[in-house]
Amino acid sequence: MVNEKWHERWEQGKLGFHQTRYNSRLEKYWPELNVSKEGAVFVPLCGKSLDMLLLHEMGYQVVGVELSEIAVEAFFSENQLTFKRTESGNLQEFTGTGKAAGIRLFAGDLFDLDTAKTGPLSGFYDRASLIALPPEIRQQYVAKLADLLSHGALGLLISLSYDPSSMSGPPFSVPDSEVQSHFGDHFSVDYLEQYSGPERLGSLADRGLETMEEFVYRIERI
Repeated sequence: MVNEKWHERWEQGKLGFHQTRYNSRLEKYWPELNVSKEGAVFVPLCGKSLDMLLLHEMGYQVVGVELSEIAVEAFFSENQLTFKRTESGNLQEFTGTGKAAGIRLFAGDLFDLDTAKTGPLSGFYDRASLIALPPEIRQQYVAKLADLLSHGALGLLISLSYDPSSMSGPPFSVPDSEVQSHFGDHFSVDYLEQYSGPERLGSLADRGLETMEEFVYRIERI
């Protein structure tokens, strides 16, 4: 049911979660992580995020996975990038060519991905993945990240917290206590910064929220 709803959002163009510019937290904090360029940066549930372009411009290979083929094709077409497409088990692999060389996006279920397909992953970036998932899937998601990422891999995680009685997700409220609980077994979690106030809401203000908190973390696979 979760997958069906996600496909419907892309088919209907309900993309309130998509940002039309680079994420300011990525621009501010990523350079401080000193992520190795020996492996790729993993972007789960990547959509057509422009942040993948920023990571690529920083000199990183990028591996993303996204349920909707519409989103993956839109990433390449809207940014005027070329690619070749191949089947990879239950997934469709889109490999960037030309100036997009070094970007590989998989269309399909994250849980069908494995390290044989991704290759070594030395970093990851989660702006809207954890908060897009309902509670019953989040621990499974974190365990999958742990399986895919190399030991010592570093990443940036952004989470949100709000009064869930004011709005139904996604994005879901995933407070700091839950982040620590989910990631604690496989990752070290370092709090970087917290933002709060109505100016954080953007389009979510139209859904009944009056305020929310945004948390930024440095995550390391241990």
